[in-house]
Amino acid sequence: MKKINEIEQLRSECWDLALYAFGTSYIFSERALKLKKNIGCINYFGIVVPLTIGGVAIGYGVNSKLLVILIPIAAFLSVIQLIVFTWAIIKKWDEELSYSYESATANKLLADEFECLAKYDHNTEESLSFFSKYQFLKAKNQSREEQDSKHSIIGHELRKGMRYALRNYKRECTGCKNIPISMKSTNCDVCGNFKNYRK
Repeated sequence: MKKINEIEQLRSECWDLALYAFGTSYIFSERALKLKKNIGCINYFGIVVPLTIGGVAIGYGVNSKLLVILIPIAAFLSVIQLIVFTWAIIKKWDEELSYSYESATANKLLADEFECLAKYDHNTEESLSFFSKYQFLKAKNQSREEQDSKHSIIGHELRKGMRYALRNYKRECTGCKNIPISMKSTNCDVCGNFKNYRK
């Protein structure tokens, strides 16, 4: 009986861990979308500005009045692009994008695995199998958390991820005592107080 109660307690913990992993997956998915957009903008302006100048020069000639107007504009945009590009290199946006994709996928798989373990109806004969699966997943999750912690998840990301996970699992927030039905930010310090939400 003691073993059965312990299993039920661990099943409850599996639901919590599934929630956290699902929320973390959302955080890194959002980061990946933002980084992909930013890198795409840098690449776009890095190509389109010189191509525009070249196209005007070929089409209208190097002495074109249009080219005289466009060159200062292009020079200004190139300086801005260079500043942002340098910032992207320093902040390692390419590496962060790659890691964000990896973490989002890994955390989603962890959430699915914890959910499956929590849902499974374990009897006494299968308790050893349950404990071994739980210990394996717990170690896997701890390793993932240690890796993710090196990538500075900030407060508003945590609250947004929590709201997304609570909405997915239809669970009540411990702060505002509501079950979120949208991603609209609220004044809750657990599942709200974030900006620039996406529905």
